[in-house]
Amino acid sequence: MSGAAPLSIQNKGDGTRRVVHLSFGACALLVPVLGRWPSVALAAAACAYNGVVAPRLRLDRGYRREGEGRFSGLVTYPLAVLCLLLVCPLPVAAAAWSVLAVADPVAAAVGSRFPVPRLPGNPRKSIVGSLAGFAAGSFACSLLLAYMDVADPVAPALAATAAGVLAEALPLRFDDNLPIAVATAAVLMAWGL
Repeated sequence: MSGAAPLSIQNKGDGTRRVVHLSFGACALLVPVLGRWPSVALAAAACAYNGVVAPRLRLDRGYRREGEGRFSGLVTYPLAVLCLLLVCPLPVAAAAWSVLAVADPVAAAVGSRFPVPRLPGNPRKSIVGSLAGFAAGSFACSLLLAYMDVADPVAPALAATAAGVLAEALPLRFDDNLPIAVATAAVLMAWGL
């Protein structure tokens, strides 16, 4: 094994950050109830809160990483959701949101505990973490598609989550929330949802 440092929780706020990630994802269940524009307003409010309000009032100390810039995952996650809600059919937007909400924090939590073997081309990620993210994201996506009355939700959920997990595994120099959302939504839309 190389001398690279093992994957681990980067700071004490990462656990809280994962809970926030999952909790905001639970709002995807509200999409069929609220409809497009109230859901868009919810995502826009989350962008404003995470991008402006929380940093100014220092309410994000429990989950903001040290040295993290303004255009970090705290902003790109609700921004990705906002874009999904504005551009995609609601079942696609909600399902892609569920993958983003579940696969990413599960992959990070499991990958920090089982850091080897690492992904080829991206030593910051582990194969075990990616597989856990795929399993959890596929489950969440299938449930959400079924909740939104999509017939036979398993195959599109598996394909879309695979695309999202592959996007998350790329060695990007910027936050991965937008690529995960785009990849997941693109596969769901190609599936005809």
